[in-house]
Amino acid sequence: MERPRRDGVSVEALKEAGLRQNTLRAADGAVRHFEHTFGGLLPASPMAMADYIAFSLEEGLAVSTVGQRVSLLGTWHEEMGYPNPTQDSLVKTVLKGARSRYRKAPKKAEPLSRDHLVRVVQACDDAIVAAAQLDDPKQSLAQARSAGRDKAFFLLGFWCAFRSDELVNLRWEYLTFGEGRDAKTGRPIRNLEVFLPASKGDRGAEGRSWTLHEMSELCPVTALFDWRAAMMADEGPVFVKIGRWGHAGDAPLHINSVLELMKRAIARAGIEAEGFSTHSLRRGFANHAIDRNADVRELMDWVKWKDIRSALKYLDASKRLANDLAEIDSAPVVHSLELTGQGEKIPIASVKEDEPEQ
Repeated sequence: MERPRRDGVSVEALKEAGLRQNTLRAADGAVRHFEHTFGGLLPASPMAMADYIAFSLEEGLAVSTVGQRVSLLGTWHEEMGYPNPTQDSLVKTVLKGARSRYRKAPKKAEPLSRDHLVRVVQACDDAIVAAAQLDDPKQSLAQARSAGRDKAFFLLGFWCAFRSDELVNLRWEYLTFGEGRDAKTGRPIRNLEVFLPASKGDRGAEGRSWTLHEMSELCPVTALFDWRAAMMADEGPVFVKIGRWGHAGDAPLHINSVLELMKRAIARAGIEAEGFSTHSLRRGFANHAIDRNADVRELMDWVKWKDIRSALKYLDASKRLANDLAEIDSAPVVHSLELTGQGEKIPIASVKEDEPEQ
């Protein structure tokens, strides 16, 4: 038996209200820009949408931003049950023309070079030393912990060419700290195995491990040993927010806070931070490796590039590099990456794919 309803209340009305609320949560910016800045009415006609594209470009918006907003507006129409004007041939043609006429070459992130890394790490070390001189123990703890975290973040991100999401999702449980002996000198050295259970290029989520060996300078192994000792942690996220009084949060750094962290550390080193992005560590290492005569095949596997096009986005391609890339058919399985320096090869780490369980 159908329940009696109050006047004006229906399932369709409630559904429409719910859809509008959910849609506006995702497309609020595009809807507000269309209705208030452009002065359009929703639902829109294909001609109105075409005019909106032209208006947005005249306003100085990037064509990629315009395309994204048009897509969001199309989704809004579909979820509200209206015909989608963005699927009309007129809108598609206008948007195609906009991309052809106004598209700019994408800006590459400024690579964080080894020289930059030296300055960033030195600034972190200086901050740790200065923290010990502070009168307030809580401020001292906060400064020392923040600098120690940043140092480990930069060194691990650079030498392993990790993406920002891989760094923020890293957990202490994925790290294995160990000791061994140098193959040449026999002296004791520390090592660190880093396991990523999943990453962007790991479609099967089979996981991948890197074994890092202790280095004489700019050493990620030493930085992670020190960071673990400072945090006294064996589980949970490796890179966390440090509060004003030195309290370490339980949650990992938010992905949207990584760029701010990086630019703050870069600026602290006296480097102009404009132009750097979360890709700067990967670009910096890749170009450093090429400068140090790394094998391109090994580098592609190390940085997790699946094709040549991906490599060229990151590298400042030289004639030698272009020729090397042209000869590569597929990325091989690599056991180590070596960089030459002062006439010798320096194995910085080894990498392996985890075998899937049978």
